[in-house]
Amino acid sequence: MVCYNVIMAHPMYDRMSLPRFKEDDMPSDKTAYSIVLEKDMMGFLEQMTTQYGLPDVSKTVRCLVNYARDVETARDDIFAEIRCKYCD
Repeated sequence: MVCYNVIMAHPMYDRMSLPRFKEDDMPSDKTAYSIVLEKDMMGFLEQMTTQYGLPDVSKTVRCLVNYARDVETARDDIFAEIRCKYCD
């Protein structure tokens, strides 16, 4: 496994659309966290970042976290079933 750093932001700012709000002008209410991901997981995040025109992988992760937080019906889909491709 490889450790990657991601930056988490205040959720209010993540909900603003890119045309109205520039990521570079965002208040510095972010904190860096290190997370451990498999290489193919990071590859998926990079692919989604490119596919959806997001500024960086940190933004992609913030989108995923905000979705899980905001869409209550999605939580069971995401967290109720263990989907570990690397566990025995």
